[in-house]
Amino acid sequence: MEEQRRKQSVLMEHVASMEFYQKDNEQPVQVFQDLNFEALEGEIWAIIGNKAFEVRLFLEIVANARPYKDGRCVLNETGMMRKKRLILPHVYYIGSTNMMFENMSVLEYLTFITAKEPGSIDERKHQIAKDLLDVNLGYLSEREISTLTPPEKSVVELMAGYYTESKLIIWNLARLYYDEKCILAIQTICQELQRQKRTLLFSSFDYKMIEACATHISPLYDGRFLCNSPVQDFIKTWDHLCAIIRDDRAKEMEEYLMKTMPDYEYRRNGNRLEVWDQHNNIAGYDAICATLGKNYYYPKFIEQHPYCVENAWKEIVYQYEQNSKTNG
Repeated sequence: MEEQRRKQSVLMEHVASMEFYQKDNEQPVQVFQDLNFEALEGEIWAIIGNKAFEVRLFLEIVANARPYKDGRCVLNETGMMRKKRLILPHVYYIGSTNMMFENMSVLEYLTFITAKEPGSIDERKHQIAKDLLDVNLGYLSEREISTLTPPEKSVVELMAGYYTESKLIIWNLARLYYDEKCILAIQTICQELQRQKRTLLFSSFDYKMIEACATHISPLYDGRFLCNSPVQDFIKTWDHLCAIIRDDRAKEMEEYLMKTMPDYEYRRNGNRLEVWDQHNNIAGYDAICATLGKNYYYPKFIEQHPYCVENAWKEIVYQYEQNSKTNG
């Protein structure tokens, strides 16, 4: 019932791109042929993919910055304008880390862009300084923007988006990776956006940031979404990595485990052996250790890998590729 009460922020149905891939001696193939996507207000969506170009293109289409060939796209339950390459007033789009005035401090810049807000400049500056502290960005407050790293700049730009009235923020900087301070700030901003029932769509290959900040995830692979789901459901469904073993005798251990524990899947690369549990056995890791010990195999390194987005992403791609090979 809760989801029925929440409004749609983004609805895409059967969207096909204007862009094509051209390969030698082959017919051009559309980058996107049949994309479907929905995001509700108050959700934080991470778009991850195997090609940065596709991830960026998808969010550019959502932002109305790129036209699409076929299908339907609705933002905030309002049809998109026919005139493309124009960012809509209810959408705040971040596509570069060079959107700010480099000679201003972070506090000066955020005060400048909120000039139309009520209150004097001193009152606004005081409130923004407090907000920066609240979202764990106080350490950047007096820093000149030109001295910030690209990840720090992108977080300040996200903060700028927070100060707008836009119901939908699109943060399209997939190639950036964030330190713990930045991730904590992003997480706090995302929590506030959720509280205000605003929606954020962001592209990223930073698995830790996705786990800390996103409520939902869409893995995009070769022009199609493999799924659209809450982050925790995605991890539980697809992360089946049970154990990682590194040892000079990894091949021997693999052969032994394949005979004694055939229900597991084994993937070896040199002296690194991964044990995948496709059946979610509760005692999987302990059983592997005990079985190895019975034959006096004591690996130099073995760990029970924590469930995470990275493993889930690798597994859903692996299964997709295996199915593609099977189905021709």
